[in-house]
Amino acid sequence: MAFVKKEGTAGAGRQRGRHMNQEKRRKYILDQLKIKSSISVSELSEAFSLSEVSVRKLLASMEQEGVLKRTWGGAVSRYGSLREFSHQENEVRHREEKRAIAMAAYDCIQDGEAIFLDSGTTVCELARLIVEGPKRNIMPCTNNIYVAMELAKASDIHSIIIGGELRTNIYSCVGYLAEQVLGNLFFDKGFISGNHFTVERGFSTPTLGEAELKRKILSISKEKIMMLDYTKFGDDSMVLIARPEDIDVLITDWHAPEELVESFGDKGVKTVVAPQL
Repeated sequence: MAFVKKEGTAGAGRQRGRHMNQEKRRKYILDQLKIKSSISVSELSEAFSLSEVSVRKLLASMEQEGVLKRTWGGAVSRYGSLREFSHQENEVRHREEKRAIAMAAYDCIQDGEAIFLDSGTTVCELARLIVEGPKRNIMPCTNNIYVAMELAKASDIHSIIIGGELRTNIYSCVGYLAEQVLGNLFFDKGFISGNHFTVERGFSTPTLGEAELKRKILSISKEKIMMLDYTKFGDDSMVLIARPEDIDVLITDWHAPEELVESFGDKGVKTVVAPQL
């Protein structure tokens, strides 16, 4: 379906933003973070008709009060390191960015490869592209029910499903049984997602079971590929998955701060920035 941008809507929004007082701007920011957990300085600058310097000062003030946490180029909500969105919540967040990342990931897959597809809505997008695309001499493996259901739509793609303890909020299988099966497999590429990333500590996720399985996948993959949209940057979840230098490729979207991309290069990690669709 094609969407037509109505002229004047954005301008009207900027006009309203220009007349907001500080309290209304603070409320707007917190309301947005309830919806999508992160917001960028550039978004707020446009919404408020303020300079990015002024927006950063406002975010710094709010961080001091403990109502949000600043990140690379924006802010995230203070849900805590245990916060994990469900599959249904994640499905509606940042769809364009996830699709772009998945397209860049699909370009990494070659005929004749065995690949592992981790849990996550970005990985689900990659599974859809595999079904829609021309590459057929590949063997995908996954521990995620939604990813498996997407792959099952193509009768000419043979997949491996890893079972185990089902985590019903994100539909992934983890635990002893899953790790035992993976102990007998090897992959050309492992496509992994995470909940958060910081340059200082690395990639993290809220639960021990997920972290352990992701580390297992990385250990049996010749090429380790991390898929993260820009909202994951600048915060930590409870459990470490991998250090930046443990990853071969990071695929992210066009919102990713340039400093972050450069920091990955300094650690020997190839960074692929998916362009806006």
